[in-house]
Amino acid sequence: MTLAPLFAGVKSRILEHVPLNNRTTWRIGGTARWLATPSNREELAQIWGKLPADIPRFILGGGSNILVEDCGFSGVAVDLRQQFNKIGQYRKDGETVITAEAGVSTSSLAHYARQKGLTGAEFLGGIPGTIGGAVRMNAGANGGDIASILLDAQLLDQDGELHVWPAKKLGLSYRQSKLPKGWIFIKGSFKLKEGDTSIIRERMREFNQQRRKSQPLNFPSAGSTFKNPAEGPAAWKLIHEAGLRGARVGDAQVSEKHSNFLINLGQAKSCDMLSLIDHVREQVVKNSGTTLNLEVAILGNRGFRPAEV
Repeated sequence: MTLAPLFAGVKSRILEHVPLNNRTTWRIGGTARWLATPSNREELAQIWGKLPADIPRFILGGGSNILVEDCGFSGVAVDLRQQFNKIGQYRKDGETVITAEAGVSTSSLAHYARQKGLTGAEFLGGIPGTIGGAVRMNAGANGGDIASILLDAQLLDQDGELHVWPAKKLGLSYRQSKLPKGWIFIKGSFKLKEGDTSIIRERMREFNQQRRKSQPLNFPSAGSTFKNPAEGPAAWKLIHEAGLRGARVGDAQVSEKHSNFLINLGQAKSCDMLSLIDHVREQVVKNSGTTLNLEVAILGNRGFRPAEV
């Protein structure tokens, strides 16, 4: 099957059978049937809006917070990092607003804000991935999250039509949003406050030091695998108390440094990671009665399964 007749006016190449393992932070997974890299919003709208309903589609950001199955993905993965990576700013009501496209890395936005002497985005410096994914899941760390700084968002619906929503309409809550099914985020405006550049730099340095001390950054991971429960102990503590620190299936392992990080020791397969995820959940339920929900999404032959609510 070819998609060429659908996208005769699209200049960007649409590649076939593209490996996804090296495009994710877990370094796991098979190939995408197609990979599209639109060069502008019009091309993205054409690709997103003209795809037949029976062809699965997915926006591939920084590849964090996602597990790609070894069987691969039978639909179209759309990569926005190459072209949708612009950052700008403007003034509104006497305050500075930063704009960032979906393909901008979270760390790039944090450092841009620091260079401009703007505070509020420091927490993004240590979060892997892109702004598009960060908005969709209301990413957060060190006491900050996207909901606290997002002013509005540009979105494309399933037909490729543009919408601009204020942040409150997105229904951002702990590690989730209420973006309608089939809609995608393409650009956001972030309201930050003026601050002292040296203080902002020091805060970011402290956050990075804490991250290096507490997280297994020398192994591929997707960051935190499970969401913290609404009440009670954090996910890492529940996993630790269930005696799972260091538990292993093949080359998939519960990190001995941070038990909510499931890491790839080198040759882990998606089946290894999924088996380990199931084992962790089962043991935590047995030990504490708490069911852990995934913070990561799964991409495979059943399409895209978002992180659990």
